[in-house]
Amino acid sequence: MSNITIDDVVKDYGTFVALRGISLHVEEGEFVSLLGPSGCGKTSLLRSLAGLEDIQGGSITIGEKVLSREGYTVPPERRNVGLIFQSYALWPHMSVFKNIAYGLSLRKWDKKRIKARVAEVLGVVGLEGLEDRLPAQLSGGQMQRVAVARSLAAAPGVLLFDEPLSNLDAKLRETMRFELRRIQKSVGTTAVYVTHDQAEAMVISDRIVLMNGGQIVQQGTARELYETPESEFAAKFVGFSNLLPARIESVGATGGISTYRLDSKDSQLVAGRVRHGLATGEQVMLSVRPECIRIKRLSEVDSNDSVVALPSRIRDIVYAGNLCDVFLTVGEFKARAQVLPTEIEGFSPGEEVCAVFDSRSVWPVPRDVSAEDLDDTLPAPAAAVASDEAASAAPGLETTVLGQK
Repeated sequence: MSNITIDDVVKDYGTFVALRGISLHVEEGEFVSLLGPSGCGKTSLLRSLAGLEDIQGGSITIGEKVLSREGYTVPPERRNVGLIFQSYALWPHMSVFKNIAYGLSLRKWDKKRIKARVAEVLGVVGLEGLEDRLPAQLSGGQMQRVAVARSLAAAPGVLLFDEPLSNLDAKLRETMRFELRRIQKSVGTTAVYVTHDQAEAMVISDRIVLMNGGQIVQQGTARELYETPESEFAAKFVGFSNLLPARIESVGATGGISTYRLDSKDSQLVAGRVRHGLATGEQVMLSVRPECIRIKRLSEVDSNDSVVALPSRIRDIVYAGNLCDVFLTVGEFKARAQVLPTEIEGFSPGEEVCAVFDSRSVWPVPRDVSAEDLDDTLPAPAAAVASDEAASAAPGLETTVLGQK
């Protein structure tokens, strides 16, 4: 195992700068995912770690050795890293055993030692008994595990994963997320994993590094990024979030509740969590995750200090198996809720309802110019029964916030 220190790294391709002073430390045995949209710099950073790209500034250190700096790059074969590609990169004419043993043979290991090591890593990845098969006789998931076993065989200090699951079908990809995490934890090797799939990063990672525009936007655990995004970009990219423009009306004590006034025709008040560093009058976006929203009829809404109730109109209901997506018009805004199918029985598009959620599910983020790069439109409902222009708030019901109107 080795730790990794990336210090102020710059990657300049001449026509554009892919990495703009990236600094990051990865602990021994840690599993870190680089997450972000296409062009954010995550693959350039991984290739720089592998020695496949030179850097034009800063340094990369693995263990105690500086492996990259401006004008100096240790080649990949001398870095003691294992790289797992999305295309598997297996020799089609070689058996599973020979594919895994190939790198060990180049290192002049003796046959007895190679045989023992291949058997050991096949056990780790769960492919015992398949050593004589050719790649064409394996499933996609099995081929990917052979690629992992080949990288593990020489006991690298670091494992680098370049979107290794992108070629698999959805069900197998989900299974392999847990399998890769199990394998990494069983061997304890430091790992850096590149993906654009948020769910994938959340399942496998000890820590997620969110990138955009060649810079690190936020890093932390999956829960930290999902529940407390630091920017509008992070709120939009990690999972789906309803974002409502507002201004801070009053700031509560740390750990308490603040009040926000929506930028809407009715200037509705919404209670939400306190965020350190934001002041009264500041413009924010209120992030509310769709699974936090419940749909209730107007007559069912009770006054409750901890509950926000926004008059809404159902635009569409989409059944998705374990959940239903409910598309709403909330005043001038669009929103999306995710509820159990049993919770939406009896409701229909066009109905006036309330979108109800706990004030603790409301998280403010500063309005972020970089977030404009992401498409902030909701998926179009299959059959919207009323245009957004015609939709209006339900009459006779005001939003209740901490007992205020």
